[in-house]
Amino acid sequence: MANVVLSEAEKLFLVHGVEQNCRNDGRTCLDYREFSVSTDVVSSANGSARVRVEGSTDILVGIKVELDSPSIKTPKQGKIDFFVDCSALASPRFEGREGRELGTELYNVLNSVYCQGSTAVSNLNKLCIVEGKHCWLLNIDVVILECSAGSLYDIISMSGCRNPALDSSRRVRLGERGDPRGQRHEPESTALVRLLSCPLLVTVCKLAGQLRSSGHLVDATLEEESCSNAQLVFGVDPKGQVSGCRKYGSHSLSFTSLTSMLQVGYEVAEQLHATLKHQLSLIPEKI
Repeated sequence: MANVVLSEAEKLFLVHGVEQNCRNDGRTCLDYREFSVSTDVVSSANGSARVRVEGSTDILVGIKVELDSPSIKTPKQGKIDFFVDCSALASPRFEGREGRELGTELYNVLNSVYCQGSTAVSNLNKLCIVEGKHCWLLNIDVVILECSAGSLYDIISMSGCRNPALDSSRRVRLGERGDPRGQRHEPESTALVRLLSCPLLVTVCKLAGQLRSSGHLVDATLEEESCSNAQLVFGVDPKGQVSGCRKYGSHSLSFTSLTSMLQVGYEVAEQLHATLKHQLSLIPEKI
């Protein structure tokens, strides 16, 4: 997604820094930039969250819940639908066709990980009210307010798909109620929506050059992405299970590089899950 043009000397400087585990901004290869999480920022939504990465990225996620009918193929599951808005106001890169293509790509990745992944089935089962008749549909809208850095997948998953927005929607209640003849079913306040097993997306980059395995990095900047010849985006749930994977970049990955990048992603995802869970525990629960 990066379109930053760097000279060969600038690229070499970045690569050498990564080899020494010291990036331009002082972070190590496995460090994320500092970010803040705010929940319940949209009063009209059932759940919402906003994640801001200092001086670079600002993403807002809102969730609206509505009653729907289950799919014929999955009568015991609810539904999750994504919409991604890549406004040209967020970045000049999103103008015209490029913004539409990026929005489509983000939607495809989110849909494959959260609606079709291995951990999605158990989550979607919790959204079923009456098998084959009624279920809950979670409309998750992602709005990119500002984007001057990379790792969009990671930040979007942190802002709503894993914890904050979904967790702030915990007061949306589920259930069923029927008349004595069992012919009528309506939602009733009997349970809570809480999809705590949702995965986090982690993007691991491999820069051009003969880098050792420890040279792979996460939360890459646009400049670092422009030096990358391969990127691996995959979802990892709190139990360490991979729910989806997608590769970007023109270069192929050897088995050794692939294994190393997966190991880096596991370690980073475990830390992110723990950090987000701790931060959300500090936010007072609204009744």
